[in-house]
Amino acid sequence: MKELPYKILIVDDDPTVVESLEACFDGELSAAGSIKEAREKLKKNRPDLVILDRRLPDGDGLELCVEIRKDPQYCSLPVLMLTAKTELCDKVLGFKLGADDYLIKPFALDELKARVEALLKRCVPEDP
Repeated sequence: MKELPYKILIVDDDPTVVESLEACFDGELSAAGSIKEAREKLKKNRPDLVILDRRLPDGDGLELCVEIRKDPQYCSLPVLMLTAKTELCDKVLGFKLGADDYLIKPFALDELKARVEALLKRCVPEDP
């Protein structure tokens, strides 16, 4: 398993959520408040995991999730949807479009951390 710290990209336009996540994780974190900014950060510094909101100022985070899954460079990148969209149909759509996990806001930081750790263990290759 790759040693901590991990690189996590948080895509959320709510500063309170971003601050909570920054306090929760020890790894290298970067934040993007829009899909456009997230695309730029993905290209600049490939993260080990993306925490992605659905409601963003320039569209639905699922658009970015679909782009990630279609791009050979990023298709195996773990994506955790972290959103206030609570309906079962929203969750199912998230999984169908490529999310690895789906957590509803408000959330418990301990649960989020456990889900992130599980995704990283499963998805991030070991260093040689």
